[in-house]
Amino acid sequence: MAQATWVALCLLPVLALNSLPATLFASLPAGVALTDILGLALYTGGIVFEATADAQKSRWSAEKKAKQHDEEFLTKGLWSKSRHPNYFGECTLWTGIASASAGVLVSKPALAAIGLAPGVMGKLAAVAMAGVSPAFVTFLLFKVC
Repeated sequence: MAQATWVALCLLPVLALNSLPATLFASLPAGVALTDILGLALYTGGIVFEATADAQKSRWSAEKKAKQHDEEFLTKGLWSKSRHPNYFGECTLWTGIASASAGVLVSKPALAAIGLAPGVMGKLAAVAMAGVSPAFVTFLLFKVC
């Protein structure tokens, strides 16, 4: 049950987009929106950051097993700047997914399709629907892991 909740909450922005009718996308303005660029940049930066941190930790662990150093903690690279840079990358990439999907979800056609009012409260609900994902991932990494 916990794993199903985790998956559902993390995928909520994508599931919300996938639930929109295909005809809705034809009514949206053509081109790339600022939220698309921001979302892609955050996602790309987050996944690169996380992969870099994981690679640095793996290299450090392999060197420790090979007795090339006797350091207790990794203090080089991204790990010299943060205690958990891989967590930061994970939170950032989910924020990117949420940002890109929120840009579509707050449009008038999308709000109407998911049954939300086109005003401020409807837009806030759509942004909250997208924001659940990075908020939940951040909560898990900071308080559960």
